[in-house]
Amino acid sequence: MTKRQTTNPITVELLEAAARGDREASETLGDFIYGWVHSVLHAGPDVDDAAQEAFEAVLRAIRTHRYDASVKDKHAWVVKIAVRKAIDVRRKQQRERKVFEGPVADEATDPVSTDPISRIEQRQRAERVNDIVKDLNETDRALLLLRYEEALSYEDIAQALSIPLGTVKSRLSRLIEKLKLPGSDL
Repeated sequence: MTKRQTTNPITVELLEAAARGDREASETLGDFIYGWVHSVLHAGPDVDDAAQEAFEAVLRAIRTHRYDASVKDKHAWVVKIAVRKAIDVRRKQQRERKVFEGPVADEATDPVSTDPISRIEQRQRAERVNDIVKDLNETDRALLLLRYEEALSYEDIAQALSIPLGTVKSRLSRLIEKLKLPGSDL
């Protein structure tokens, strides 16, 4: 599986084509799933396994007619499976006492600034945010990713993660407060 997240919309046609074995549709769906699993787990040897399990779960659901083609948001349905598989892997890792290490900011990911002091401050801020995010549980990390990277509505997030709407709103509010840093505009 490739290691990039696709921006193609998830449609019934794409899902059904992937289930029939269409190579391009399978790659698009696989890329999308991998991106979500990687977003939750960040890195490690289990990302590929979790992404493969999620991909197979989506195809199995379509082939065994456990997927209702009338479901309004196919995107959220696939995200839900990918995030849940990633969460399952995370729990397994925790049971096995593996240590998780999130990504750290480096010059390639920091915003470009010509002022050396600003670059240092940005790098320090990014490191503090990364430290906070890497210590979040998998559900909270998924909430942030769904809301701020995928721009899903609160309702879609609640559906994707199978948690109440009020829980989504309150957790996101607390997470934003937790991520606020002096001098930040979050």
